[in-house]
Amino acid sequence: MPQLPDPAAPVGEQTAVVGSADATVADMRAVARWTIMANAAVGGLLLAGFPLAAIGKIHGAPDIALAGGGLTVALLGVFWAIWSTGEVLTPRFTTLRSLREPALADLRTEIDAAPELFFGPFGTTVEELGVACRLHTTVAVNLTACLAQERDEDLRTEWGRALAAARVNIAHATARRRALVELAHAWQVRGALRRARLQTMLGALLVVTGTVLFLLAADGG
Repeated sequence: MPQLPDPAAPVGEQTAVVGSADATVADMRAVARWTIMANAAVGGLLLAGFPLAAIGKIHGAPDIALAGGGLTVALLGVFWAIWSTGEVLTPRFTTLRSLREPALADLRTEIDAAPELFFGPFGTTVEELGVACRLHTTVAVNLTACLAQERDEDLRTEWGRALAAARVNIAHATARRRALVELAHAWQVRGALRRARLQTMLGALLVVTGTVLFLLAADGG
């Protein structure tokens, strides 16, 4: 009997889908790490640079309060940006049920527009794909049991071919399920990165506002 593929391994075009999704997630998380390092550098500059350079120019309680408030607002912006970007790096538990999340509505739209690209011959929905996996697995289990008891060589040959076909179908269906899970995971990280970008922009506005207040205090108001 010919060597059969590993049922858990990606097959055909699913290999490219899974590989592309994994690479995309890695790239997006690299962007998040770079953003965190950049914001940390800004925070270090605010803590170590500005106060020391301007401490001699701040006089009186109002200026001290203005400088302290400005520095607090700026650091709050830095911490806000770092915290929101850190969400991109948070591990996620992704299953096929994740496709029902509101955040993945645009991915569902893409799937519904061309289901054959995602499900192949195994239906048009996640549920039908799951049914196909269970069906072919049941067929493979039953044929394996029959082969263990059958002594007729002609039947064994015929059932052996059917078993090989069932296992190939399992491999393809399982690979498509894995590709969908990886794609859903990539979409989740994509959504988190988009939200982090918006939060980082808001944090940057706080940094600018706080810095201006601090410089005003250092300039005597």
